Amino acid sequence: MEDRPDPLYDSPSYLMFEMVRLVRRTAARKFPGQPRWPHLLVLWCVGRFGPLSQREVAGRLSMDAGDLVGIVDALEEAGHVERRRDPGDRRRYALEITEDGRVFLSECLDARLRLNEMLFEPLSPDERRLFKEMILRILAHHDDRFAGR
Repeated sequence: MEDRPDPLYDSPSYLMFEMVRLVRRTAARKFPGQPRWPHLLVLWCVGRFGPLSQREVAGRLSMDAGDLVGIVDALEEAGHVERRRDPGDRRRYALEITEDGRVFLSECLDARLRLNEMLFEPLSPDERRLFKEMILRILAHHDDRFAGR
């Protein structure tokens, strides 16, 4: 039998897929009750740039506006964001982070830092920096949100 490279293990996209699965499994096991990335991203976006309309949040995060509705509903039900009439356009709502949402966001970001420490423990600080730089370079090539990071 010929000794050929394995097409899956030679595929960066496959390895990234497995990395995402590892992140999800580890996060669920080590930090139960933590929100999934889409919820955390919406909360972060509203906290950092808000108040914002759902359309603005969807645009900033390159998310489908339809997918955002359920995420915002869950964040609002949990008391982390509020929908308020936009004073500039009474036909639309603006999302604002609540004080509970700010505390929750801070706790979640701290947990994600600990998760990163666990996941990337095998890499040296220089290797982590290089890994991050390479990912950002790929993302910036395809998505302007990551340019100049």
